[in-house]
Amino acid sequence: MSADELLHRFLDPGPEYSPLPIWWWSGAPVTGERLRRQMEQLVAQGVRQALVMCLAPTGPMFGSVADDPPFLSPQWLELLGQACADAEGLGFRLWMYDQIGFSGANFQGRLTAGNPEYAGLALRRGAGGVEVAVSGFDYFGVEACAALLDQVHGTLERHVGRWFGSVIPGFFQDELPAMPTWGRDFAETFAEHHGYELPLTSLFEGEDEESARHRRDYHAHRARLARRAFFDPLDAWFAERGLICGFDQPTPAREGDPVGGVQVYGDYLGTHSGFGAPGSDHWGDPKVHSSLAHAHGRPRTWIEAFHSSGWGGTLEETYDWLAPFLRRGANLYDPHAVYYSTAGGWWEWAPPSTCWRQPYWPSYHQFATAVTRLCSVLTAGEHVCDTILLSPTSTAQAYLTLDGPLPPAERAAACYHELNGVSTWFAERRGVLERAGIDHDTLDEATIAGGSVVHNGLKIGRETYRSVVLPEVTVVDPAAAAKLAEFASGGGRVVCVGTAMVPGAVVVERAAEVPAALAAGDVQADAPFLLRRHGDTYVLLLTAHDDTTGTLAPIVRLADENWAVEGFPWEEYWRQLREDGYDFVPPGDRVAHVRTRGLPGRAQRWDPRTGRRVDLSIQDGAFTVPFSDGPISLVVLGDDLPPADTRPLGPGTAAVELPGPWTALAESTLDNSDGDLAAASRTCTLPLEVWRFEHDSGPVTATYGPFAEVRDGDWRPAVWSLSRGLYKDPMHNDTLGPKGYVPEEFLDWRHVEAGGRVAVRTHLALPDRDGLFLAVGSGAARRVVVDGAELPIPGDGYQSFSPLPPETAGRTVPIEIEFTALEDGALRASFAVVADVEAYRRPEWLVGEELSCSFRLDGLPGDTVVQVASEGACSVLVNGTEIGKQGDFNPYPGHREIRVHPYDVREFLRTGENTVVLKLTGDAAAAFDAPGLGLISGSQWTARGIRRAHPRDPRFLCAGPRPHPLPGAYWLEPAAAQGNAVVAVVPDLAPGGARLEHLTFPAPLGTTAFSVPTGLDFVARVGESSHKPVDGVVRLPGPLAAGTPIRLEFTAVDGRRGGALLDGAVTLEVAEAATSLVSWEELGLRALGGHVRYRTTFTAPSGRVVLDLGEVRGTAEVRVNGTLVDRLVWGPWRTEVTDALRGGENELEVVVRGTLAGYLDDASPTTAVAAGQVRTGLFGPVRIVAS
Repeated sequence: MSADELLHRFLDPGPEYSPLPIWWWSGAPVTGERLRRQMEQLVAQGVRQALVMCLAPTGPMFGSVADDPPFLSPQWLELLGQACADAEGLGFRLWMYDQIGFSGANFQGRLTAGNPEYAGLALRRGAGGVEVAVSGFDYFGVEACAALLDQVHGTLERHVGRWFGSVIPGFFQDELPAMPTWGRDFAETFAEHHGYELPLTSLFEGEDEESARHRRDYHAHRARLARRAFFDPLDAWFAERGLICGFDQPTPAREGDPVGGVQVYGDYLGTHSGFGAPGSDHWGDPKVHSSLAHAHGRPRTWIEAFHSSGWGGTLEETYDWLAPFLRRGANLYDPHAVYYSTAGGWWEWAPPSTCWRQPYWPSYHQFATAVTRLCSVLTAGEHVCDTILLSPTSTAQAYLTLDGPLPPAERAAACYHELNGVSTWFAERRGVLERAGIDHDTLDEATIAGGSVVHNGLKIGRETYRSVVLPEVTVVDPAAAAKLAEFASGGGRVVCVGTAMVPGAVVVERAAEVPAALAAGDVQADAPFLLRRHGDTYVLLLTAHDDTTGTLAPIVRLADENWAVEGFPWEEYWRQLREDGYDFVPPGDRVAHVRTRGLPGRAQRWDPRTGRRVDLSIQDGAFTVPFSDGPISLVVLGDDLPPADTRPLGPGTAAVELPGPWTALAESTLDNSDGDLAAASRTCTLPLEVWRFEHDSGPVTATYGPFAEVRDGDWRPAVWSLSRGLYKDPMHNDTLGPKGYVPEEFLDWRHVEAGGRVAVRTHLALPDRDGLFLAVGSGAARRVVVDGAELPIPGDGYQSFSPLPPETAGRTVPIEIEFTALEDGALRASFAVVADVEAYRRPEWLVGEELSCSFRLDGLPGDTVVQVASEGACSVLVNGTEIGKQGDFNPYPGHREIRVHPYDVREFLRTGENTVVLKLTGDAAAAFDAPGLGLISGSQWTARGIRRAHPRDPRFLCAGPRPHPLPGAYWLEPAAAQGNAVVAVVPDLAPGGARLEHLTFPAPLGTTAFSVPTGLDFVARVGESSHKPVDGVVRLPGPLAAGTPIRLEFTAVDGRRGGALLDGAVTLEVAEAATSLVSWEELGLRALGGHVRYRTTFTAPSGRVVLDLGEVRGTAEVRVNGTLVDRLVWGPWRTEVTDALRGGENELEVVVRGTLAGYLDDASPTTAVAAGQVRTGLFGPVRIVAS
């Protein structure tokens, strides 16, 4: 490839290289019109492809209610077909997701229900020896896997196959479950292949050589059968259709962990060698996956990033985060994510959503263009490095028992990780090789055995290596050992850590000694780098992301636990991020010093954002590279480079700081036309809002106040919102964010030991009527006292309904509810005054091996859908026919996730008597809801018992909304309005007469008017002036300076106190006003979702002139004399303004665009805002530099 061809790829990259975000079709009913509009918005900012995924594809999942319409339903397929047609016209591409691993659609359960032989088998050791049990799906079964692939891939081909290879370039697979540990023909095929019968006891114990050989052969055979039935047919299916498939498999495989890869797949690298775009998310390792791609001729390496990084990551920080993944070989960037809906700002899944909702979106094309150019250039040609790091698959196979790894496997894996490093975004650790400036590929033994020894090294794929490192291995595949011996005898270098496994190898004792045993490479630099070759042209990628600059590691420090089994500690993860944030050190004026050997003597720096090219000066192979293009510098070396098109600026001759005065105008960009950021009824661009106030009692948030007192030692106020529930409800952590409804539980004691007692007390003003109940929902035992009398607690379920005594009608009565924890952990609860018990009832969790309910039908109703929730494996039978299985097909079988699936049982029902049976295994539990049949799991079912504990909010188990215990929660889910079922009461911790309360807030810059959402009388005081609202608005005589105190005086009359004096945020109107260059929060604009226009004037010097903005957090759009000069998205925050200048006074406008962090941190329950992410603004010093 010539330099001109490379330049064409750089300047005009194809759509396949653009960012490829996950597009979650979840959170709200999906419509074709909205899909097209969102594609248009993506295309407008340089995003030309997306991956269609569903979080709750066929039923509620991860706290989210079921997607509408369901995945692969006729309605969903019709929407997809229309989206493909629209995409074709827009030049957009849609990638498909198989929904068989993470966020599974339970295809495996449907298949095994009708075909029991499709169920998987597992080996387990019990008191009686090794046993075979049914478990999961049979990924060793050829027919089973063919049926599974036909369910998804076949269905999509039949409906949208005409777009395969054009609009639909490929698929993505996410967290495919582990391969079985046994199969129906395992013993027979094993003996045929290995020549002996497998002794099963060796799979559980023994460090002797024979046991190790048995396990090595066993795991290799697991991989062999998996390839036969699943992986090879899948690879062939894609190849035949010209499609690419990427993947991100579960922990610990995604990290390239040698032991984990064997544990999950038998041979991770071997089973995944046929995928077109191997990869992982940003918690995995791009090095292992790019190496897999290099060895097998796959040009793309997938990187899904950066979920769970928070709503306030800037484009500058994101570019820095991406840098090490590109350097380690990733070149297909899959941003996580773009949300179809954010439902009032209350729907998210591991945010952020990098999309049109973000205020920085008008500048996103700058970022997208840079990424597209980089991915295009980094896809062409081949990787250049000298060293292979062996991934010790054979050692892991030999010393991994079905109960866990033995010491030889653990030592090899530890040495491997020490050399290779850890790429996990929040816990990055550069490896020994990278710290020494040695790039490498990590390959398995089968790949090495397939290589060819040539005159200058070991050739594998299109690369030739001079060194191979073995990380404290004890077993090497014989074919690989022979190839390495041949390589060493021909002059290649084999370095063994620990023990010599190959004749002629160099032996070192520790991983730290490996670099000294390797020859120097063709590039030496004081910044991390990647070298690729395109014919006679070389591309050198340099990153300013290391121990000196960039985001400093680690971001989060978590205990080294088995997250695949125990579950990820989300609460602790976000606690650290919210309290400590991360340290981002911009590269500033950093310069990389590079020395090359044997490479072309001419070099240019190509700017991925602007496309400009600047010549670099080389002296004897040495040159310097400034990071003036951001945290990534792209250097191209070749003898036939095209001419540079940009003259570098000379040294600055004078720098003058702009003194101002500065003015600024804040403007919201929060478009709520789809109900994405507030109540759906507010179809407008939301105004500026203030949510945080000072009250006599301390800081408060709008709508949140103390409605009761709780006891877990001493009594203390309990704060919640009548419309939003708990402030920053920790329930959302385990569901990776809120899910479009207000949780029902508004009392939370974070940790109570089993047997511990806590309580809540308040007062309720009851209506003058009888027939009311005090409904209590909690996973704890309870004692209810109303007006001094203890009430009966019927039943032992999550919900209880205690009749209120007639003498309490029409009175304000004290209530006290005491809870006794049944197990260690969080204790949560709700209460409400209920008039219609059946309308308010929620499904209960039931336990037992067989749960059943009989019911009579005089005729079939219109709605015959039943919804089954299970925690663990569950079979569903209707009138003796098994209609479904669920809960046994998870990517993390050790971590039980609740699976909820609907079933239309019309064809299985009959008039007269009917019976539903749920069969459970082990300690599983299940819940059932079928409003159309009048059925709900509870005391009327035959079961061993009711389990009080609810791992998710009760709303999650319901087939549809129920009346909510909080009177204002319907703003987010209108169907949850209380109606006549629940009495809207306002709890009052200290009832009495009218009282005065005050809320104070600092005025946002330029405030001219504001509205206070309250039904209470109030007066606003600004300085010595008092103001009453007119038509709901308080208008001021002129714009206020930022921070001017505004004091609201309320006449309070009921239980609403503190922030609950307000029914929502105070909304404001602002005008342009004088400002200083400080953070938006200091300007009263903490919750601004939008931009600020800064303006000043200056007189320019002669010659070439550069504007230096100093420090910016956000993006910066620069206009001089009305001309758009540049859109800056990362530092250095400089741009040449020479051509826009005029003699005399010049007008400068800088528009800084922020993120959603401040708004969502205040207006939603998200915890996904790290410390420091709200900080936004132009900080300066702003200077004019003459060159």
